[in-house]
Amino acid sequence: MKYRIDFSRIAIITILVSLALVYPVLWLRILSNPAEYTGADFIAFYAAGRIADNEGAAFVYQLPLQKKYQEEVLQYDLEVQEVNPFVHPPFVIPFTQVAVTEDYLISFQRWALLMIFILALGVPFLISLINNFCSRTEKIIFALGIFLFFPLFQSIILGQDNALAFLGIALWMWGLIKNKDWAAGLGLALTTVRPHFALFLMLPFLFKRRAVMGWCMLVVFMWVLSNIAFAGSNSLEGFLRILTVSGRGENFKINEEGMINFIGLVRRVIPILSPILVRKTGWVCYALAFLSLGIYFGFKSGNIDGKDISMATIAGLFFSPHTHVQDLILLIIPIMVLVFLLMKKQVVPPKYVVLLPLLISLVLLFSYFSPMLIHSVPYVLMVGMLLAIWHYQKILPLVKNS
Repeated sequence: MKYRIDFSRIAIITILVSLALVYPVLWLRILSNPAEYTGADFIAFYAAGRIADNEGAAFVYQLPLQKKYQEEVLQYDLEVQEVNPFVHPPFVIPFTQVAVTEDYLISFQRWALLMIFILALGVPFLISLINNFCSRTEKIIFALGIFLFFPLFQSIILGQDNALAFLGIALWMWGLIKNKDWAAGLGLALTTVRPHFALFLMLPFLFKRRAVMGWCMLVVFMWVLSNIAFAGSNSLEGFLRILTVSGRGENFKINEEGMINFIGLVRRVIPILSPILVRKTGWVCYALAFLSLGIYFGFKSGNIDGKDISMATIAGLFFSPHTHVQDLILLIIPIMVLVFLLMKKQVVPPKYVVLLPLLISLVLLFSYFSPMLIHSVPYVLMVGMLLAIWHYQKILPLVKNS
């Protein structure tokens, strides 16, 4: 009797086991090193939670208070420019209060668990979009690939809140394809946790399927009202004021050289250029990209399709003035579009298509250990996925006109 070795199954198991083992090791390495866990982005969320608990949510965006609580963790004095600022919308503050206690390390772990829980909430929405094309095993593999997506893991070990943006993306895509405008609008509102990306995701809905934008604006308006009731108008003013910190790019741990965008690319390729010149050029390119896409969507006849959504997403990633590795969670959008296209058109068997998130995670994980690769591979992925989507996209609208 001959036994046939299933190499594809072995490869899948190998990738899953590799990611499932490497991620906890990297996470434990951070937790065991005080210099790493106190240097993580989470310190900004910790300070915000502590300020909200002790001083009141209205004072969260005051840099002197953020400096005070970060100094307590670091146990040395900081210059104002050395503070890791909390530049996140007011609706994130209650999440910080849920996770944060007086103990910084315990708070970090509680925050990670909270983000993992939010991440898990978003996965079923994406899996439901391929229900008609996959077997149960293939859906499980795809779900694990989404759950283990490297940028999401990177966000968690840094103590970031990208899981909220992921949940928004999942709801948004589910609502678009299932024709649930309220869900698409709610998801779009959640992506405002990263406002510089959310603007690009909102852009198509200024011209087509405006009900999505209507629901989004309604949710945002309700958040604004609840925030005023919860923390007063000072917190909104503080949030808008501190956004200029991110815009300046200097100090405040912005790290432009490490960004995965136009500004980061120019800073690395032509280091002799003035950072101020590169930053201003980057903002101009961001505005021009936004305006160009607006003109494109405004004059486009017919439906907005997956190609258009992917183009807006990748333009947002590349031209945004603030894009780091963890922000590559937005690649979930072109990944889902490409998966949907390949399955719909039956170009590749589903058992191979569902491996796409796992394979991309594996590539990003390997590039993580090389400064040269981590700052080049994401650009290749952006261009490659966009070209693949443009190739396979013919008449398959993902967003219908209003």
